[in-house]
Amino acid sequence: MQSFKIKNIYLFIILITNILNAQQSQIKGHILDLDNNPIQFAKVGLINFPTGTVTNINGEFQLTIKNTEYLDSLKISAFNFHDKIIPIKNLLDKSSIINITLDYSPVEIKEVIINGKTLKTYTEGQEKSKTKKELFFVIPGMDNVNLGAEIGRKFSLGKKDTKLDEFSFYLKQNNFDNVGFKINIYSIGKNNIPSERLNKEEIVASINNKTIGWIDVDLSKYHINVNQDIIICIEWIKASERGDTLSLPIFAPTFFNSTYYYKQSAQSKWRKYTIISTSMKLKYKQ
Repeated sequence: MQSFKIKNIYLFIILITNILNAQQSQIKGHILDLDNNPIQFAKVGLINFPTGTVTNINGEFQLTIKNTEYLDSLKISAFNFHDKIIPIKNLLDKSSIINITLDYSPVEIKEVIINGKTLKTYTEGQEKSKTKKELFFVIPGMDNVNLGAEIGRKFSLGKKDTKLDEFSFYLKQNNFDNVGFKINIYSIGKNNIPSERLNKEEIVASINNKTIGWIDVDLSKYHINVNQDIIICIEWIKASERGDTLSLPIFAPTFFNSTYYYKQSAQSKWRKYTIISTSMKLKYKQ
């Protein structure tokens, strides 16, 4: 008899949990600057849950918030702007589209000047692409819930003056009609995770027709010079409505110069793996 009661209580708890998780609300809004101009590619996401997105060209975003996430806060960040954090409970009462304004905060990037000396071309990274292992950008059954996710790797360039020429990454699976990535180049900060962004301009790679294989991105036109080790990540920023699979190959274990970084959604914390690598390579001059 007691076993029967415990079983019923257990089933009741599962039922209530499922009901609560099923309850959800939508938050729609615009991210704007002080002059009411839309901010494209702003990262909008929960701090403690892997729910996030990226604003479109009109500064628009939409998020689905589960009942279990109501006590969390929404963090908004964009390059050259101050971050803003708003409790979710302050947004749920809004029946219309909300406008969120960010204060301008220009980022100063130290310029590395390379004199007209003769430079040699080098390539670093993981050039292999054939493997059964892969990492998915898309969370199954939760389309676009983790726009803003980033995957990248460290490139050991040393302290020599370096000119970045081309970055390439490999798509293992892709069934989207079109998909977009941002290329983010970071300095390496505390705890050896991505810190300050080093590219002044947005570098966007648009991929159409379910393309897979190597994607080459020309960096030379952005005139990015560095004199330090860097981390380069690809950030998932947009996708067509039709599609549900997007992945990169990964290799594990690897033990030679392979530090791999992953952020699950727009405002998630960075995760670092020292024995995993993905198919990315960098062509540069020194």
